[in-house]
Amino acid sequence: MVDDKNSNSNPESATLKLLRQRLSMTQEELAQELGTTSRTIRRHETGERQIRFSLPQIKRLIELMQRAGMSADDLPDDVK
Repeated sequence: MVDDKNSNSNPESATLKLLRQRLSMTQEELAQELGTTSRTIRRHETGERQIRFSLPQIKRLIELMQRAGMSADDLPDDVK
C-alpha cells in the first residue's frame, strides 16, 4: 500500500471507513477499541496515513466484526 492523500486511490482507506460504519462506530469509538487515537483512524480513512495495524489490533477488529455478525467475507473486495 502506498501513502496517498486521496482515499479514492487507496481502497484500503475506504474499506476501513465502510467497516467502521457497518460496525456503527464513530472514529473515536473504533480508536478506543483498537488502542489508538481518533486522529489516527481519521488519517487512515482519508488515506493521509498508511494503514498498519498490529496483530492485537487486527484480532480486535475481527472480534468486533464477529460481535456484529460479520466475517472477513463481508469485507468488500473493491471500494470506489
